[in-house]
Amino acid sequence: MIIPFKIAPRLVYLVNMLQNMLFCIPILMLYYQSKGVFGGDFFLIQSISLAAVFFLEIPTGYIADLFSRKITLIIGLLGWICGYFCWILGYGFTFILLGELIFSIGISFISGTLDAYLYDLLKQNKKQHLYHKKLSKMVTCGNIGLLTATLSGGFFYEFSGTNSPAILSIICLLLGILIMIFLPDVKENRRKVQKGKSKLKDILDISKSTIKNKQIKWLMIFPAIYGSLTLTLMWGLQSVMIATKIPVFMFSIVLGANALTRTIWSMFAGMILDKAGLKKSVIILCFLIIISLISAILATNLPIFAVYICLLLMIVSSGSRSLISIVSTTLINHQIQSDERATVLSVKNMTDKIASCIAMLLLKPLFDHFSVTITFMIISLFIIPVIMSAYHLIKLQIPSQEKKDCSLI
Repeated sequence: MIIPFKIAPRLVYLVNMLQNMLFCIPILMLYYQSKGVFGGDFFLIQSISLAAVFFLEIPTGYIADLFSRKITLIIGLLGWICGYFCWILGYGFTFILLGELIFSIGISFISGTLDAYLYDLLKQNKKQHLYHKKLSKMVTCGNIGLLTATLSGGFFYEFSGTNSPAILSIICLLLGILIMIFLPDVKENRRKVQKGKSKLKDILDISKSTIKNKQIKWLMIFPAIYGSLTLTLMWGLQSVMIATKIPVFMFSIVLGANALTRTIWSMFAGMILDKAGLKKSVIILCFLIIISLISAILATNLPIFAVYICLLLMIVSSGSRSLISIVSTTLINHQIQSDERATVLSVKNMTDKIASCIAMLLLKPLFDHFSVTITFMIISLFIIPVIMSAYHLIKLQIPSQEKKDCSLI
């Protein structure tokens, strides 16, 4: 039995919650160490994983446009499961890296496709004008799943065995696949390539048109650079806690608070876009990231009470990535057609990944050779491109509703 379009978006929220049950996240560095991976190799593996997603983003997005977004999402969830099995059964740098690379395949199939699938479901019900609110709900559900996993991951790791967080995530992913099987497939939105035109040229035409569109270009660049800084703050939380000798049991609590702030940001993203608009939202985020980076620089040289205040500021800022992601994805969706939607959103996500990859590559030598304070002082230089891209973005008059004729090519 296929679930009706009317209630399908609610189950998409649930799938997103289940796939975000990442129980390994709060103890990821500790889990790597239990598998024989130490120090800067953590950041090296993460950067390689992000690079793999970067190269796979557009092809997998195009596959979703050309064939089936539903099947593409199921393949992505299966990829996550295979990655976890690689971690559970293997040991050492090679197996951890292999698991991350398999995760990258899964992520690339899901990234962009899930957002596009939700938009298509809403369009079937003629409710695409509510996309920013529905996307906000979907992201909120995902963050609730992540919050639940973050708060409990450390407990399962310590009391149920090192592989128990990965096993729990596999169970959640299997439930997600079960739900996806019964969701409808929007076949009429599949891309039809012009006769005599190769699929490779079609991908390149969509990608080129996406980059040439000024509004979409800056809606991709600012979130990518800003998001890479919030990513360094998120992973920097663990480095600050280790440097200041924060008790291990606090790792799950602090990272749980990080997931909670992402949930709150995503919960109110639709309202913030309606009330504050793009310009004010971007300005607020710029001030917030500056304050948070200053906190990260000072954290290891302050009394323990002040360290917790700095961690709180870092948590709030790193969680704000949810807001700009929802806002930018919504505005991009309003300017593109259904048969190119997953490909365009994959270009956006590819931009996010390459910025994050650069950030993670920088973190390895920085944390290997410098203190946490010096590392964040160097990272703070990226405030310059953040402000420059914010300036270009707020100059544009970007419509908040869907265009009637919005094909890029």
